[in-house]
Amino acid sequence: MPDENAHQKTGQMNDEFIREYYPDFERTDKPQQVDLSYEPQRMMTFEEIRQLDEKYLLQNYARMPVAFAYGSGEFLYDTEGREYIDFLSGIAVTALGHAQADLINAIHHQADLVWHTSNLFYNQQQAMLARALVEINFPGRVFLCNSGTEANEAALKLMRVHGQARKATKYKIISLIDSFHGRTFGAMTLTGQEKIHGGFGPLLPGVVYVPANDISALEAAVDEDVCGIIIEPIQGEGGVLPMETAFLQKARELCDRYDALLCFDEVQTGMGRTGAYFAYQNYGVLPDILTMAKGLGGGFPIGAMLVAEKFAPELASGMHGSTFGGNHLGSAVAYEVIRFIEAHDTLNQVKKSAAYFRAGLQKLQAQFPDIVREVRGMGLLVGLVLRDDIEARPLVGKALEERLVIGRAGHNVLRFAPPLIVREQTIDRALERLARLLATL
Repeated sequence: MPDENAHQKTGQMNDEFIREYYPDFERTDKPQQVDLSYEPQRMMTFEEIRQLDEKYLLQNYARMPVAFAYGSGEFLYDTEGREYIDFLSGIAVTALGHAQADLINAIHHQADLVWHTSNLFYNQQQAMLARALVEINFPGRVFLCNSGTEANEAALKLMRVHGQARKATKYKIISLIDSFHGRTFGAMTLTGQEKIHGGFGPLLPGVVYVPANDISALEAAVDEDVCGIIIEPIQGEGGVLPMETAFLQKARELCDRYDALLCFDEVQTGMGRTGAYFAYQNYGVLPDILTMAKGLGGGFPIGAMLVAEKFAPELASGMHGSTFGGNHLGSAVAYEVIRFIEAHDTLNQVKKSAAYFRAGLQKLQAQFPDIVREVRGMGLLVGLVLRDDIEARPLVGKALEERLVIGRAGHNVLRFAPPLIVREQTIDRALERLARLLATL
């Protein structure tokens, strides 16, 4: 039989070890039997959760004052059972809504079989997902990982190895001002925001930032030493700012001219959010590298890089890898996301819902012309640009008080990323709450 006091004994032994390094250490919390966090009878109050968070977690997030206990479709419910309309989707992650039955069945079924075996072995779920990703994109090969930043790190390495195979000085990468590509060191370097760089010392050499949609600046920056250009077709953190078609076409032309790789970071815009599987498909400009994550797993952590067939051999065996990347659970769920989108005609649904939502936001713009400057974005990734002197961050908190979950993108832009399955009646309810919010300004 398990020792019911094992946890307490472990805590006592650990205390003795700690005192060797911290002589004044005294434990304030008595070790207790570990409970299952998902048992309903163990559901904590918000205040209990907040206290544990502030005591034991690194305080590197500016959290909103709510803890969600469960969700359903377009809705979230907090620890007090109050309902919220979710128009953020975990920052474009829970693309098919909360507690989606098909995804639950897929992960339960796979969990009964095998979770993880590593990339030392073949994996049916991984192989099927890779095939599906190629079929909805272009001929190429897939690298599976766990997040968007990992996908962009893989892309960075591929661009560099492509350049280094040609000459030693060909390692420059062009990125955009106000871009966001992740928090690991390489992806952070690709990110064109000083506030993300601050405090970490020298970044990776060779990354040059140019303004979005500035063709002249892009042309001036690209030369024989450039190995790649990385662009978000719609800047997310940079204000939900879509790229102009001519700008993307010029990036494609320059990469072809100087033998560089064009990478589209579609971590936020991918998997149907713009009404196509990927935003580049709306522009008609084909990349050499495509990175994705967020909506790919519908809430389960998984990322991927797709590289065009002709460049795939450049990242050879042993040059890159991931222990958890493409594990059976993640691959099974991501495959189910694609199957769901195909089976339910989700892309057309997104187009209809996006048109309905945009029309509603434009009515609000007409109603509040001194507050709302612009409605921009694509599909169900939408930014409401406010007057320059209005900060978005406080409004996100006020929206939460209205039981509406939204985000921000930059100083004065409210960001909306509702689930792809959002219904018109839910959009109406969200617009009503947003109107009340704007009326307070």
